[in-house]
Amino acid sequence: MTDVIAVVEGLDLVVALADGHLHPDDLEAVRRTALTARHRVGHLGATLVMALLGGTGAGKSSILNALAGERIASTSAVRPHTTEPLAWVPVGAEPSLGKLLETLGITSVVGQTRFPGIAVIDMTDVDSLEASHRRRVEELLPAIDVGLWVLDPLKYADALLHQGFIAPAAASSDRLIFVLNQIDTVPRDERAMIRDHLVDLLIADGITRPQVFEVAADPPTGPRLGVDALAAHLQSRIDEKRVHLGRVIEDARHAARTVSGAAGVGGGGSLDFETRWGDYCRDAVAALSSGGSAVAGHEEALRGLEQLILRLSAIAGGPFGTRMRHTFTPERLEADLGAAVAAMESGAPRLRGKDGRPGAIDPARREEAAAILNGQLQARIGAPLREIIWERASLAAVVAGLAVDASMAEAHLGIGAER
Repeated sequence: MTDVIAVVEGLDLVVALADGHLHPDDLEAVRRTALTARHRVGHLGATLVMALLGGTGAGKSSILNALAGERIASTSAVRPHTTEPLAWVPVGAEPSLGKLLETLGITSVVGQTRFPGIAVIDMTDVDSLEASHRRRVEELLPAIDVGLWVLDPLKYADALLHQGFIAPAAASSDRLIFVLNQIDTVPRDERAMIRDHLVDLLIADGITRPQVFEVAADPPTGPRLGVDALAAHLQSRIDEKRVHLGRVIEDARHAARTVSGAAGVGGGGSLDFETRWGDYCRDAVAALSSGGSAVAGHEEALRGLEQLILRLSAIAGGPFGTRMRHTFTPERLEADLGAAVAAMESGAPRLRGKDGRPGAIDPARREEAAAILNGQLQARIGAPLREIIWERASLAAVVAGLAVDASMAEAHLGIGAER
């Protein structure tokens, strides 16, 4: 199972490896996409993570039990009651959800199959005297998808709640839901008035288009009220999140395609370099240490080296091909090859002919000469050339890996089947 977080992390890696190889405009566009995905608030996994927030006695735990259809969280008249958060999570949820709970310090976890796409965290009371409760809420909000504030008819206008918690969270209005619980305790003809007053207070807090649900999660008599409507709304939030994550995935895929095209890594990364380089070194050593003309052998080895660079740069294409050509110019190749031959002849001198001209390498030292020449070629040309090709191969691999992660994440979300 692949989380969307794997796609985001993959895109971060693509950006890091593409730096220095793309046109600045292309790189900046891809970097913006990565930053947008990385800075998305909420949980990047497929599960909708919702936290129940509210003051003492509002009935957060009762809301959880009502959604679960069974007693999951304990309820009590002792205030504050919820002193440790409890998570109600889908069985088999994505690994990143477990990591999120661990990061938040939530150890009480109950598995569920009733709502496969929703995880509900019953948080500590926000208006208790425990300062740690407030800190937990403040740390939690940026990491979750939905904050569900549970209010009751008696304390829905509490100034501490509005000024200390709701108003400061107004920037996250689109991720906040408000439940007016215990609505059964209010006469029917007064419910609309209380609801309208709450909406006015929320607007004054800076909440745009407040979503308020009237609920009786645990009435002493009669059926529960408003729970089905709340559950249906949460299901719609799952669908909205799925669409949003689909956009994140598609944006990441598009960014990877941009990198692939601009860097010329769409066809893979190896270029069969080790085989090509090995063949060249074998032929060059044979030409330069044989009994033929030293000049002819040098020309043959140089011609083969130039052809190898041209072939590799043409196959690589893009900025990596350009970098190869600019790095390994004909002048550099001639100088490096000349230095390699000089080192070989210094370590294993050629035999002199009757005319005094250098001839072949002494057969008894040919193996030694070949080792010296091969080492020189590797150090002067092979190693720096291999570094360029390795950088290209690494970028090609992470681009390909991102494509795989994107497809797996879409499959997990149940989207992208018609791509």
